Amino acid sequence: MKLLINRKGDIDSLAFMNRRGFLLGGATLLSTLPLGNPMGDRAGGRAGGRVGAWAENPATDPGRVLRIAYPDKSPPSSWQNEDNRLQGLLVDVMADVAASTGYIFRPLARPLPRVQLEVESGGADAMCLVVTPARLQYAVASAEPLMTGPITMFARRDNPALDRLKAVKSLDDLARADITVIAFTGNGWIKRNIESRGIRTEHASGTVGTVRMLLAKRGDVIVDMSSQINWILKSDPNAADVIELPTVIERVDWHLLIGKRSPALPDMAQFDEAIRILKASPRYGELLHKYGMGV
Repeated sequence: MKLLINRKGDIDSLAFMNRRGFLLGGATLLSTLPLGNPMGDRAGGRAGGRVGAWAENPATDPGRVLRIAYPDKSPPSSWQNEDNRLQGLLVDVMADVAASTGYIFRPLARPLPRVQLEVESGGADAMCLVVTPARLQYAVASAEPLMTGPITMFARRDNPALDRLKAVKSLDDLARADITVIAFTGNGWIKRNIESRGIRTEHASGTVGTVRMLLAKRGDVIVDMSSQINWILKSDPNAADVIELPTVIERVDWHLLIGKRSPALPDMAQFDEAIRILKASPRYGELLHKYGMGV
């Protein structure tokens, strides 16, 4: 399989997309179309109340459709907007990677637990998440990370436990602070690093839900990726009530995780190469800037 690279060594842009979402002479980007049910699409059934985007091109080889399931409430990595369209940094990154490897890109917005379930069952080909031992039981991670970022802590300024939180320099310190962490359901990093230490944890629906719970004083602290929480807070009128603490708990990588049942798995080397080329190009810096993540 050949990567679609231009003469300058950069991945070709998506400028040749026609009005129906198909690239002329290249891969197909379906993220601009309404989202359907991947299980129904693959089985030939109806697509969750709307006609599935794949149905627009019935002659397409199903083995060339790359179905990536994304959390629907985790901006700026991925989220579903008011028009039910999926957007975000990892959506844009994988749209470029799919195009450069000759795949038709089909992003699927799902709650995080369902993201993992669909990849495990084969209903989706891949997901873009932090690697955990549980996920590696049914998926293979790319060697090249899609993005990297710090995990920090966020708390309300009026929280009586704020001084204890400011003294936290490690996860073990956090376990001794006698606080409640707010996390979204299905967060493997939280399960492995927070709940395993016996730290009280309240669960929310998606990353957006964790911020709402913090503002409502339904917990003491969010321990999550800094860029995600800051992205959500910048549009909240009560953002001034929250402070980000300076301690970096950990830096984490987000990878492409292809399910072991996916027909795309043999092409992992091509995906890795495409990710490396994209990250070395100006395009990647533009995407980071677009979603407020810097370089």
